[in-house]
Amino acid sequence: MLMKLKIIITGGKVHEVGYRFFLFTRALEMGCDRFFAKNQSEGENQFVMAFIEGDELQLADFKMFAQSHRPEGSDVADIAFEDYSGPIMSTDAFLHFFTADQLNKGIPALLRIDRKQDRMLEKQDATIAKLEETRSDIVHEIKASREEVTAKLDENREAIIDEIGEQKETLDDRFKRIESDISKLKAKVGI
Repeated sequence: MLMKLKIIITGGKVHEVGYRFFLFTRALEMGCDRFFAKNQSEGENQFVMAFIEGDELQLADFKMFAQSHRPEGSDVADIAFEDYSGPIMSTDAFLHFFTADQLNKGIPALLRIDRKQDRMLEKQDATIAKLEETRSDIVHEIKASREEVTAKLDENREAIIDEIGEQKETLDDRFKRIESDISKLKAKVGI
């Protein structure tokens, strides 16, 4: 004889951990034809409400499973079981419902990612423009610095040439005096 069971799982973290699909998978493994689960909240409290239809042995097995197994990352405070008499959708219908529910969550997330990517591309374009501007400024500064260095080298070259010229004149004067002194000595010595 088929019976129905309502499971109420409460805790600090029972949403966004895959609890509904976790329970659904177990219902399928047990061969149950009817299953439904939904998330609910009251303030800070999170609930997972699951409904299952099966024979006495299936429901006892499902109770033991729900009490002893939890999805990774969940924080369960309590698990309560109640008899249930209302309608429960087929597992096929729940799979369609669950898929649509997940897509309903996923589409906004994809749109947020797309908007975030657009903003990142805009920032990237702005960064590239700033880098181009900075590169242009650096090239301009290098050209100006090169012109300054070239002008300074030209100025220094002229000063060096002038200095060499002055030194040459001084050396020429000394050399003439030395030759004159040598000529005088030769004349004195009689050479």
